[in-house]
Amino acid sequence: MNTTPELLAPAGDMESLIAAVENGADAVYFGANIFSARAFAGNFSVDGIVNAIDYAHLRGVKAYVTVNTLIKDSEMDNAINLLYQLSEFGADAVIIQDMGLLSKVKELSIDIPIHASTQMTTHNIGGVKFLEEMGVKRVVLAREMSLDDIKDIKKNTNIEIETFIHGALCISYSGQCLFSSIIGGRSGNRGHCAQPCRKKYKLRENGNVVRTDGEYLLSPKDLNTTAILPQLIDAGIDSFKIEGRMKRPEYVAGVVQTYRRLIDRYMGDPSEYFVTKDESMRLAQLFNRGFTSLYFLGMPRTDLMSRKKPYNRGIPIGTAIGYDLQSGRMRVDLSGELNTGDGIGIEDGAVETGEVVYNMYEDDMKINHADAGMVVDILSDTQIRTGSTVYKTLDKTLMESLQKTFKSTIPIRKIPVAITAKAVAGEPFELKIEDIDFNMVHLKSKYMVEKAVKNPTTKEQITQQLTKFGNTVFDIFTINVNVDDDIFIPISQLNDIRKDAVSRLDNTRVAQWRRIPHARYNSMMSYPADEDRADKKPVLAVSVDSMRDVNNAISGGADVVYLDSEFIQYEDKTDIETATEKIHKAGRKIYFDTPRIVKDSKRVLVKDIFHMAKILGADGVVVSNSGTFKYAKKMGLEIILDSPFNVFNKNSLDLWTKMGAKMIVLSPELTLDEIWKIAPFGNTECIVHGRLELMESEHCIVGGMYGGACPEPCKENDFELVDEKRYTFPIKMDSDCRMHVLNSKVLCMLDDIPKIIESGVSSIRIDAKSIDDEDVETIVRSYRNAIDKCFENGGKNFVTCKELTKDATKGHYFRGVT
Repeated sequence: MNTTPELLAPAGDMESLIAAVENGADAVYFGANIFSARAFAGNFSVDGIVNAIDYAHLRGVKAYVTVNTLIKDSEMDNAINLLYQLSEFGADAVIIQDMGLLSKVKELSIDIPIHASTQMTTHNIGGVKFLEEMGVKRVVLAREMSLDDIKDIKKNTNIEIETFIHGALCISYSGQCLFSSIIGGRSGNRGHCAQPCRKKYKLRENGNVVRTDGEYLLSPKDLNTTAILPQLIDAGIDSFKIEGRMKRPEYVAGVVQTYRRLIDRYMGDPSEYFVTKDESMRLAQLFNRGFTSLYFLGMPRTDLMSRKKPYNRGIPIGTAIGYDLQSGRMRVDLSGELNTGDGIGIEDGAVETGEVVYNMYEDDMKINHADAGMVVDILSDTQIRTGSTVYKTLDKTLMESLQKTFKSTIPIRKIPVAITAKAVAGEPFELKIEDIDFNMVHLKSKYMVEKAVKNPTTKEQITQQLTKFGNTVFDIFTINVNVDDDIFIPISQLNDIRKDAVSRLDNTRVAQWRRIPHARYNSMMSYPADEDRADKKPVLAVSVDSMRDVNNAISGGADVVYLDSEFIQYEDKTDIETATEKIHKAGRKIYFDTPRIVKDSKRVLVKDIFHMAKILGADGVVVSNSGTFKYAKKMGLEIILDSPFNVFNKNSLDLWTKMGAKMIVLSPELTLDEIWKIAPFGNTECIVHGRLELMESEHCIVGGMYGGACPEPCKENDFELVDEKRYTFPIKMDSDCRMHVLNSKVLCMLDDIPKIIESGVSSIRIDAKSIDDEDVETIVRSYRNAIDKCFENGGKNFVTCKELTKDATKGHYFRGVT
């Protein structure tokens, strides 16, 4: 028998939280004003968090608080103190992204359950087990998981699993997107994503524009799992998460209400599961960019993207059949209901407009409601063309009906209670109220029950007064009143003891979740002095993906070479052996790289890479996810922890160093000043040259253009995206058909090598995989000279970035991220 999954709803503000609770959510998640991955939601102040948690707990709903951004060292104490506060307030869990913050929860034994955010990009059994060993209670899996992936994880781990079931989607693996931060300084890892995936792009193949069905090439549809909900329940997923902290409360109310009904319908009788047309239409009306079931049933290919519209489509409501210039009315042949006050969108070729229906007519008679099949005239400034589609983007009647669920002073969600009362002459009146969760209040009045002189108080009168619960959250399901004959109790006494009991039960239901307060935390962190930092020359590492660049890296003066996983997996073993021998013969080190994403179905490839590293005598491996890290550690390999781990602070550095990482690559979103604070505390590397990878996506936009089997044009051709400002972003597809979007500009820090060395980093990396082969040796040699000259009487490197690359950027080294 399946366990009913938790229905987890978003709350961007208090009104949305009420909407979620009143419409059937089992749990809600919301953010504080700081450290929330939805920084532009309303979010909650400290007092607001207390009220939100208490509101939820009073009604039997769990409250999870998001602290799911990367944390700077300067912010860490505040983040820790926030966790202490959330523990004291009784939050049921916090949702965390930053591994440094997670390590402090464990180190300080902060008494609060931890849920690992989807921003951690957890996507394999090893990664889930790693977090389980870290004390995490629940993992929010990457959205790119299939049902088979989830079943395998559930079968092989002992941790709660949460997945998204409805709402907006990211085209990139969450936690692995630098697009917004690189082009505008607003980091998705810090809750400030500017959503560049919802912008227009052109696709170019070998420099020529490819004709595409729409220009919003990175904009996915919205997730909708109503059709496959039984399969998700059968997979054993513990929590079903609805996205939408940026959405209005009516959206939250309607989506929660629908999924509540569907979950209960299936759990009541699996053989009778269905989704009504009205339920489907309601979800579409609330918000949709088109719907997809994502990767649950396999690769969605052409079914994933919303290339024509990156915003709410609404639902088709009719077709324009004319426009009268004199009266300013458009005539519409309706295919569905329309009311004044509804919002409509008009699709007129490439032009789309939106407006509210204020005046509507049938045969020159003003009307407020029209049914499907009617032809109506709508007063509008939009000179619509005949044949244009009209959409209803907002249904006023639906909005008003949903508002009633969270704006009414009368609660919808009730807690059943049992009442027992006893009235005996000469004794205090006794009242006991017990709720369905076994919380109980037992009171005795100071007032002594009297013998009646003439008008005795009846059992019915006592029952009537005790059941006047009004607008409280309690609902009586049983009442048992034992009354002596001929007694008298003033009505005011009955009212007073009932109010007192209800108030105490309120407090009991809320207070039981509170935890012991903790003194304010202060780490008193100090940093090594400048003179203690730059006494050791950093190594120069180069990432390569071809034998030619292995040679270029060696001849250019690299100390370390990272051999790309694609080269290792698909080139002849003798080439890899040759590369390893060449590098070692030159007195350099070689590390075998591994993919950022390694699903369990492909873990044999990583296993092969590790075994090859052992056999060929590679100096170690480069890993990019916690599952791969766990396996490399088990095999006793030297590990370089790569940038996808988002190491953003000293605590993260400490954690991974203690875990056994030999070298830790710092987040490319850190500034040089922030690196200065972290670097001396461990062996750190920063990337100084190359095209930074802005995102990795399970979806290939090139392959997604084909309905059937993809002809793999990426193997022979070069593709790139061009944005509205004409910036060009190269895209690469790997052997698993995942798409990698690279920055339009080449990162170049050659001019600032002395400052980087002064920061105390142990290694400086050039990513040569996206550099033309003929330029690699020159670039490596330039950095080699720059490093060496810093240790030769303060000499200066005379080659500059302008000479090295025509279109360079310094990334975040001097501007940072919000």
